[in-house]
Amino acid sequence: MWTRKTAVLSTICISAGLSAMIFNDYLLLTICIIFSFILFLSFTTTETNIEFTRYLPEPKTFEGDSVTVHLRITNRGRSSGLIEVFDKLPSTMKLIKGSSRVFLNLRRNESVDIRYTIECPLRGYYLLGPIILRKRDFFNIFCDKRVIWSRSYMTVYPRAEEVRNLPLRSRYRKVHPGMLTLRQLGYGTEFHSIRDYIRTDPFKKINWKATAKYNKLMVNQYEIEDVFDVMLFVDARAITKVGSPLRNPLEFCIKAAATLAISFMRRTNRVGLVTYNNKVRIIKPGSGETQLATIMSTLTGTYAMGDTTFKTAVETATPFLTPRSPIILISSLDGDKTIKSTIRDLSAKHFDVSVISPSSIEFEREVSGYYSPKYLLIKLERDNQLSELRGYAGRVIDWTPDKSLAEIAREVRV
Repeated sequence: MWTRKTAVLSTICISAGLSAMIFNDYLLLTICIIFSFILFLSFTTTETNIEFTRYLPEPKTFEGDSVTVHLRITNRGRSSGLIEVFDKLPSTMKLIKGSSRVFLNLRRNESVDIRYTIECPLRGYYLLGPIILRKRDFFNIFCDKRVIWSRSYMTVYPRAEEVRNLPLRSRYRKVHPGMLTLRQLGYGTEFHSIRDYIRTDPFKKINWKATAKYNKLMVNQYEIEDVFDVMLFVDARAITKVGSPLRNPLEFCIKAAATLAISFMRRTNRVGLVTYNNKVRIIKPGSGETQLATIMSTLTGTYAMGDTTFKTAVETATPFLTPRSPIILISSLDGDKTIKSTIRDLSAKHFDVSVISPSSIEFEREVSGYYSPKYLLIKLERDNQLSELRGYAGRVIDWTPDKSLAEIAREVRV
């Protein structure tokens, strides 16, 4: 790669050579030969034979976690001189320790290990690389720049919050392998309360500590156990990216869906997922580690685009909906006039619909830092919309940025 200094020296060299031929001047010829030799020597010493190996100990991680990248650089040619190595990182990742740009001077067959730590604040699929190599000769005349297409794949899953004692309820009991605790009395394994002994109670239910305390026979009561199917609908239209890259309705929808999916499946429920942006993607209800991995991978690769309506998503997913099963819509509710009528139709078919709605106007105000003149009017329209939906949906939750995901998850009833 030519630099400005290369152009100046080449011009001097050519001018001196032509002048020497015209004026038959040996001094100018000597200058031309010297500069030509310097240019040739500089050009030949910029050649390198460098090998790179990148190693990721954790190619799969979660939002907010840090990952250490190992980069081995080996010189297979002669002494490299001073070289610059730059490992290009995605713009959304933050370098928190070490450096991805280093300057080295390697001898023949010498290897150097470089380590740096990056933080992954945003979910998604990423490529680390390429590696950019720059070398200048001793006279700093030529610059050799090479792009080594050594890339490593990295997956950053959305982080799900730990929600304990999630109040899961269903009006519709379903016969299915596996168990889920419901807040109803029956034969189960989860303790509910203590009551007086009656003649029909089995002796194994007697609580001997309580019997000794109250000086009468007391027995334990347990919660009945059952399972149900849940379908999560995630709104990923282009309108959901209002706000900052890390705090916008879509990212909150993704985190809520991941948290609810893990919480439901932890109790052996069957969970399905429907995401809709420029098209509808459906994962039919299922359980197990494979199902959870499929849901998390789909949420990881979901981005804001398109304008598919909730009605279209429901019509497409209808063959995969379990009759009378709970449905949770996670949407900002903006720009979709079909939501009210679709929820009304689902309720008429005895689906138990709940709505979690991140407030886009609050995210916009959080970014701008002030109340716009239209804020109160838009907020009033949103409140009216939520009030109308509460007439058809089992529960409608208004999610503002100041509320944590754990608080919102505890408000869910299915």
